[in-house]
Amino acid sequence: MKTEPEDIAAKVGQLVQPYLTAQGVELVEVEFRQPRRGRATLRLFVDRPGGITLEEITRVSRVVGEILDVHDPIGPSYTLEVSSPGLTREFKSLRDYERYRGRLVRLTTHRPWQGKQVHRGILQGLENGEVTLLLGDGLRRIPLTEIAKARLDIDF
Repeated sequence: MKTEPEDIAAKVGQLVQPYLTAQGVELVEVEFRQPRRGRATLRLFVDRPGGITLEEITRVSRVVGEILDVHDPIGPSYTLEVSSPGLTREFKSLRDYERYRGRLVRLTTHRPWQGKQVHRGILQGLENGEVTLLLGDGLRRIPLTEIAKARLDIDF
């Protein structure tokens, strides 16, 4: 019976979460890809309030690699990649709407909302199922159910 990539990602998350929590590091996402040909890739995206350093990522990679070597949840050979989710990280949980309050964000809606499908503004938070953005022309409230993608943005 073949193990699904999502099952492997979930198992890896369960194995490494206690270590990461003890280090004050947030596991943002685990991704496992097994191409038809070639080597599988296991990607862990980690962060911490205020950002994560390269030294911390290196330490996490080394220890996570050791944990996975002991428990062997994947089996075949694979490449382990540990990185930050980046400056324009995608929101993965409702908690992100509070965490990034006051930051510039880009929201994409499933279909045009108030005449636009891409909304860029300062995140005011999430309340009663609506995300509020501060735009140049005032506040815009967008139902969470209308949001297809949300991510941090950079003002150049």
